[in-house]
Parts: sequence; structure tokens; C-alpha cells
Amino acid sequence: MKKLKILFTLSVFVFAFVGCDSCNQKTMKEEIKIGVVLSLTGKGATYGMNAKNGMQLAIEELNKKSPFDKQNISLIIEDSKSSAYSALSAFNKLIEIDHVPVAVGFVLSDEVLACAPIAEKQKIILLTTAAGSDKIKDAGDYIFRNRESGNFQSKAIAEFAFNKLGFKEFAVLYSNSANGVSYKNAFVNSIQSLGGKVDLIEGYNEGKTNYKDEIEKLKHTKVASVYLAGLDVELGQILKQSKELNFSPQFLSSAGGISPKLLEIAGNASEGLICGSSPFDTSSTDLHIRDFIQSYISHFNQQPDFISANSYDAIYMLANLFSEGKTTSEEIKKGLYGIKNYKSIGGVTTFDSDGEVIKPISIVKVIYGKFTPFNK
Repeated sequence: MKKLKILFTLSVFVFAFVGCDSCNQKTMKEEIKIGVVLSLTGKGATYGMNAKNGMQLAIEELNKKSPFDKQNISLIIEDSKSSAYSALSAFNKLIEIDHVPVAVGFVLSDEVLACAPIAEKQKIILLTTAAGSDKIKDAGDYIFRNRESGNFQSKAIAEFAFNKLGFKEFAVLYSNSANGVSYKNAFVNSIQSLGGKVDLIEGYNEGKTNYKDEIEKLKHTKVASVYLAGLDVELGQILKQSKELNFSPQFLSSAGGISPKLLEIAGNASEGLICGSSPFDTSSTDLHIRDFIQSYISHFNQQPDFISANSYDAIYMLANLFSEGKTTSEEIKKGLYGIKNYKSIGGVTTFDSDGEVIKPISIVKVIYGKFTPFNK
């Protein structure tokens, strides 16, 4: 069984005054702290900041409502610096010094997988709101994830490209990271099971800025569609440099491409990019979702994404458990496993026996510089 990596710190202070019947006074004060580990700097900063924004918005709303207007929830936020090593250090700090029963965030798969063994050993809940690697499914009983596995997204976009768009031959360019490898494997397997062909599978190391050699290899295959699996900065550079080299296949992308940073870097080279996406829809007419979107824009002057929505949802799910008196890691674990058909901003959520969720996959396309639901 597996769970997500999310850092929550919970401290309970009880002051009990016991005396004669005439004194009959008992005062209890609870302070609930949630540990958070996020990539606030480095390659995953866009994702980390979006997650932080969603969490902070949820906390602001919750602390105005009963019972948290009297016993506030606070976040203890640590920067992983987009490094698995730093994430592990931050997670240990939250456990050993802040004594949190639960930790939230962990937007990069490498960070989740590095921290999962500690979460299991220390019996601390780790809830990730963004990481996509399929390996997280088997990371442990205290690891949860409230976004769908990258495997489901890769399969969905492969089927869409093959059945709806009519492409039969592909090339794949992917990041040599836990996230990139997982997306790549799932996409390749899906295309091959459909009867399609993958002419080239090319990996690159994270941190690169020049992808022209890889792009020339892609051009040589003469395929009409290329699947990209990586982070927003990388994919933005690949799209930009492809246009400079007059290479313009139909680009497909993992969810890592759904980011304003990609649009900023790639500019008009991003037009037409098609991505597999979580079900969160900024064009939704659902009143609850509209309220969230408007409040998010008002606070942060930008549109939320699926990571913002999932992070907002994660805090609310935990708050619901806290309000039921579930404050230890074992109680929280049992409570999370018990969540079924929870209607949330990021999609209806049910945790299975592996701490995974299955949500419908959306397909979006960049049209006039915006990620827009694909119109069949």
C-alpha cells in the first residue's frame, strides 16, 4: 500500500483545571500545525508556489470558520529547493523538531520517493498533491496522493492521439527523472498496445538548457507527433528550440507542461501543444469551483491550476478529519482511507487501498496562449 508525502505538523496543548464542583472549569486549547514540504526554489518552483497558494487560501478560509476560528490551523512550510536530498532534510526536521503527524506537498516524484521510507519508518502521513510517478503507488501504507497517477494520464493522451487524432507513429523525449521515466514508460506501452509504433525514445538529464541535438534526432525520424515528458522549464525550451530549428510536429505533453512558465518560455511556439490534464477545469460553471477560482485570482493575481486545486483540497480533507478529533497519524491514515466520493475542487476523490485516487483525465490544448479544454 502507498501514501503521499505531505508535511503536517500538529501540536495539541491541553490546559485542564480540575477542582471542586463549584470550580467545574475545564479549558482546552488546540493548535493544529500542518507540515509542508514544497519546491519553492529551483526547477519545480512554479509547481511549488501554486501548491503553496492553494494551501494558504484554504487555511485562510478555514480559520474563519468553526471550530478553527478558536483553534487555528497553521502551516509549517519548508523549501525542498527542488532537491530530493533537501526534501528529506526538511521532512526529518518536521518530524523530529516540529513533531508533525502529517506532511503535505512534495510536488516532485523524486522528493516523494526519497521521503517515503522515512514516512513508513516513523509512521508519519505523507500526502502529495502533484507528483505523478507510478512508483508512488507502492511507496508505503502512510503515503497518499490526491492526484491521479501519471500512468492514467499517459494512457489517456496516447489513446486520444491514436484514436481521435489519427497518429500511428511517434517519438518520445523524456526527462531522466522518476516522473519523466514513469510517463514515458506508460505512453510507450499504451501506444504499442494500441498497435502503434514508437520510432525513437530519447532521454535527457535534468538541468539541460540546450536540446538541439535531441531535436535533430527527432527531426530525423520524420514522425508527425512527439510526446514530451518533463518539467515546465525543460519543455518550454524544447518547444522554443524546435521552432527555431523549423521542427513542428504535433507535440503532446505530460501534465508537467501545464504551466504558465512553459507559456512564458516557449511563447508562440507553445501554440497547439496538447496535454493530458487532471479534471480541474477553470471554465467550470460549478459555483463552488467558480468561487475558488475567483478567490484565488483575487489573492494571487493569476489563474489556479490543478496543483493549486489539489493542494487546497488536501488541506480541507485534513481539516475535516481534525474536526472529527482525528489528530494522530494513525487516526489520519484511517480517515484518509475512509474518504469516498469526496466532492472537491480538483475532482471527486476516493482513496483506494494503495492511497491512490482515480480521477477522469482531461485533454487540453494551447490556443492563443491559454490551456483550453480540447473541443472534440
